[in-house]
Amino acid sequence: MARQRGSGIVEAAKGVSDVQGKFQNLGDKFFTGYEKSLEAKKKREEDNKAIQGRANSLMDSFTNDIDVLKFKPEDQTLVKNKVVGWRNEYAEAANAASKLEDKTGAEYQSYMDTMNDIKGRMSNLSNNINNLAATKGEYGKNIQAGHYSSAGNNDMALHQGLIMTEFPIGSIDDTGNLMWSDESAGDFNMQDYQLPFEKANGTATKLDEIASPLVNQKGPLTEFEKERITEQVENLVGSNPNVLQSFIADGDLKQFNFNDIDPEDPDARDIVVSRLTQAMFDAKGSGVVSTPKSATGGDTSVSAQKLLTATNNLDKYITAGVGAFRILNRDFLKKGDVYVELGNDGLPKLGGGTYAGKAELQALLGL
Repeated sequence: MARQRGSGIVEAAKGVSDVQGKFQNLGDKFFTGYEKSLEAKKKREEDNKAIQGRANSLMDSFTNDIDVLKFKPEDQTLVKNKVVGWRNEYAEAANAASKLEDKTGAEYQSYMDTMNDIKGRMSNLSNNINNLAATKGEYGKNIQAGHYSSAGNNDMALHQGLIMTEFPIGSIDDTGNLMWSDESAGDFNMQDYQLPFEKANGTATKLDEIASPLVNQKGPLTEFEKERITEQVENLVGSNPNVLQSFIADGDLKQFNFNDIDPEDPDARDIVVSRLTQAMFDAKGSGVVSTPKSATGGDTSVSAQKLLTATNNLDKYITAGVGAFRILNRDFLKKGDVYVELGNDGLPKLGGGTYAGKAELQALLGL
């Protein structure tokens, strides 16, 4: 019986040992699995941090330097909604790209292309908004100063400029371009818009600089001088249709009336050049005063004639209802309150000869 009991104790001890061994094996396996689980958790956290870092880095390149507070309320909403929509689209692409390990694959490149496209839209929108502010300022300044030509070819630019200045932005397309739509002005955008062209006052001044010296020069023009003047006039009028349109519509050369010329006439430029050059030819020597003696020895100079007519009034020489009149061997045309001296061809003289009011002309003539 003792053997049996001892044998039982041995067996019991062996059983306990086996259980402990099994427990140890199970514990080792548990801790090994736990450690692996922790490693996996840490790796996922590190991966997520890396992804967020890459995503943040990608988002940093999304630049929004558009100050919507500078706009009218209706423009603020339009611009803000467009920018927010693009930013969300950019964020989706950035997050998707940040999760990809292969930075050389087609999928990653596709996300990068999307992000670059959105950045391009933002840059384009920013430039167009800045240009809009500058265009409004330039347009308003020149309108107030009366610099723009009223020529027919300027109608669309003037109309579209008014719409951009007076009304809010119509829409923003997917490229960042500012759009407007009007029944008369049609559909137009900021990038394609061109400001109206200005009056050709600068060209008119240069033409007058050619003509003015001729007034006090004696003797007729030589053929060479005529050719040179014609060439200068042709170069100044040039091939720019805006200059021609301005001359005809705006009266940049106040001595002339080009209202009878159709700017669409293919010969319009040649007609304007011909009138200008002929007026310059006629201006030669028109300011030179000679003092010839009459057959009886009397002085017939302009100065002497002024003395003879000093007590006369200008009205004496003007016939009611007739614009043109002659006085002291000089021809004039009355246009409202302005008096224009005419050349031998009946056209206004270039390089002077325009008098603002009766008193100025009477003082010149000594009446």
